[in-house]
Amino acid sequence: MNTREIITIQLGHYANFVGTHWWNLQEGNFSYDPAAKTEINHDVLYREGENQKGVVTYTPRLLIVDLKGSLGYLNEHGSLYDEPNADPSMCLWDNDNIEITSEESTSKPPFIQTLDEPTLKLPDDSIDFENQIDSWVDYLVPRFHPRTVNIIKEYEHKSSNRSFDIFNYGKDLWQTDTFTDNFSDKIRQYAEECDLMQGFQLLMDSTDGFAGLGASCVEHLRDEYGKSILAFPLISNDPNETSTAADLIKAVNIAMCWRELCEHASLFSPLSCSEDGWSSSSNQRSMDNINYNLKLKYHTSALLATALDTISLRYRHKLHCLSALSDLCADLNKMGRKAVATSLNLPFPMTIKSDLIDVLDEMEDPLWTSLTPNCKISGDESMQSLALRGVSEDRLKRPMIEAQKQMNKPAYRCSTVHEMMSMYLAYRCHASATYLTTVEAPLKVPKPFPKFFNNNVHENGDIAKWPVGEDVKSVPVLAGLHSGNYLRDMYDTLHTKVSRIKNIKRFPTLQDSGLEQDDFIEMLDHLLTCKESYEDIYI
Repeated sequence: MNTREIITIQLGHYANFVGTHWWNLQEGNFSYDPAAKTEINHDVLYREGENQKGVVTYTPRLLIVDLKGSLGYLNEHGSLYDEPNADPSMCLWDNDNIEITSEESTSKPPFIQTLDEPTLKLPDDSIDFENQIDSWVDYLVPRFHPRTVNIIKEYEHKSSNRSFDIFNYGKDLWQTDTFTDNFSDKIRQYAEECDLMQGFQLLMDSTDGFAGLGASCVEHLRDEYGKSILAFPLISNDPNETSTAADLIKAVNIAMCWRELCEHASLFSPLSCSEDGWSSSSNQRSMDNINYNLKLKYHTSALLATALDTISLRYRHKLHCLSALSDLCADLNKMGRKAVATSLNLPFPMTIKSDLIDVLDEMEDPLWTSLTPNCKISGDESMQSLALRGVSEDRLKRPMIEAQKQMNKPAYRCSTVHEMMSMYLAYRCHASATYLTTVEAPLKVPKPFPKFFNNNVHENGDIAKWPVGEDVKSVPVLAGLHSGNYLRDMYDTLHTKVSRIKNIKRFPTLQDSGLEQDDFIEMLDHLLTCKESYEDIYI
C-alpha cells in the first residue's frame, strides 16, 4: 500500500498546545500488537528513521515554531539523535580565547520525570496538570526529530518589552534570510523523503505575529509545492487580555490572516472554544458531559486536538487509502468558499446498555457543538465531512430474537455502523452532501489528557443518568468540517468588530508595523466579499 504522506506545521505557542495533545493522542492510540488490526495508517503523518546508534525511530513528520524561552527543559534538537561529544583537540579556536555563557537549566515537571524514568514512582497527587502546566512541553509525550523544533530568537516568550503581537511582525520575520532559508530547507528535506506527498496541514496562532508568519508560510508552500493545504487558524482565550484595544488588535490580526489564507490555502477552519473569538470576555462553548475551563489552554487545546484527530481520519484510514486531502478540500471548497466550520461531539452519547439504533432514534439534542467562533452549524444545506469513531458493530442493534421494537424501525435493515449513520444523516441533514468516515476503535484518552469528563461518564465513554465516578479511558467521538451559509455570521461579526477602527492612526503599533490605511480598508472589503459568498440568493 502506497502511503500518501502529509507534512504538519505548527506555528505559535497555542498551536503547540493543541499539537502536543494531538501527537499525544496519536501515540496513545498506537497498537503494538502485531496480531491486532489497526484501522489507521500512521505513516501518513509519521516517518521512520534511524539514529547514529542504529536504533529505529518513529517520529512525526512535523515542524514546530515557537519563541525563545518557551521550551523550558526541552532540548531544541531533541534526544533521539544525540550528537557524539566533540573531541576538544579538533576545536578550531584557542581554548583560552573562548568565552562560555550558560543559562540556568529548567527542571522537568513530575509527569515528564515519570516518562524519562519509568521506574520512578510518584504519589498520584504530585502530578497536578491543571496547576503545574505552564507550557506545552510540560505534557509532551512523543520525541521529535532534530529538525522538528525551531525557535525564533528575535522575540522572547512572555516578553513585555518586545512582543510578537502584530500580523506584520510575522510577515517581516519570514522575509529575513536567517529564518526563511533554514525553515524552508527543513520543509524541503521532509518533502524529499516522501514517496507520494499529498500536502500540508497547518496549525497556526491567528491573533499575533504567528498569523503573519503562518500566512507567509502558506504562500510559500503554494508557490513551491502546489499541493493541498489545510490550515487551522487558532484563537485562544487569554484571561490576561481585558482591554478593548487589545481585542481590536487581535481582531485585525485575525482578519488579515484570513485574507491571506483565503488566497493561498486550499481550505481553512478557524478554531476556538469561545462563542465569540474576537472578545476576551466571551462565553465558552457549552458541552454536555464535559466541564472544562476556558482559561486553561491545557483544557481547550485538548478539545481542539480531539476534533483534529477525528477529522483527519478521513485521509488516514487504511481501508480508504485513495481518499486524499485534496478530495476533502475539493468537496468543501465550492464557489470560492474556502472557510469551513469545525464541529465536535465529545463523547458521542452512547448511553449505557443502548444500541446505536436507539441512541439515534431518541436523540433530541444538537448532533454537534461548533468549534468555530460566531458560527452556529446547521445540518441543512451543507457540504460536510464527518468522522465517527468508537461505535463497534456489536452495538449497532439487537439480534432478531431480542430486537422487539427495534425491528419496526427502518434503520434495523442497516447492517453496519456506516450504513446506519449515513441513513440517519440523510434524514436529519436535509439537502446536505455528507462524506462519512467510521472507525470502530474508540479514542483512548490516557494521561496527560485532561480529566474534565462529568462523573456520569463511564470508563468506556458510555453516558449514564447517574454518577458513576469512573476514570474515563476511552470515548466515542463525532467531529466534522462543514460549509454552509451559516458562515456568513462569522464574517459579519468579525467585520463589525474590526470596523470599530475608523483610522489606524489610533493604534500606533499597527501603523508602525507597516499597515497602511488603504490596506486596512481593503481588508474590510474582503471580509464583506467573503460574507456575501456565503449568502444564498435566489432570483
